Amino acid sequence: MKIPTRRFGTIEIAEDQVVYIPAGLIGFPDQKRYVLLEHKKGSPFVWFQAVDDEDLAFLLIDPLLCKPDYELLISPEDRKALELPDSCEGVQTLVIVNVTSAGPLEITANLLGPVVMNVKKRLAKQIVLYQSPYSTRFPIPVVKK
Repeated sequence: MKIPTRRFGTIEIAEDQVVYIPAGLIGFPDQKRYVLLEHKKGSPFVWFQAVDDEDLAFLLIDPLLCKPDYELLISPEDRKALELPDSCEGVQTLVIVNVTSAGPLEITANLLGPVVMNVKKRLAKQIVLYQSPYSTRFPIPVVKK
């Protein structure tokens, strides 16, 4: 299938690359289909491009790259919604990255609202961690080359 995107032009993806988010992401409940796209070769970042809105894409990163001791407990309700097995096998967790360039460059990660995906079923959900020490704006160090 071909999808138009603002950042990448028209791209071709296979139907089995689509990640379905039944409840959408926070603030975007109507956008339920996304695809993961490589940011740059060798980059830790990936793009989460909406299939049905060419202007909507989120930059994501594995939270363990920002905070190596990052942990999250998935509730039984969320495990059921994601059709997850009892083990952690086949589970991918990514967090949304925010880049602000007004003033000094600042890159932060939303560790409080991870996107958890059942890789095999291509089913995902953004989970809000309640009573958590994590922040929605966890700083990611900027490395200048």
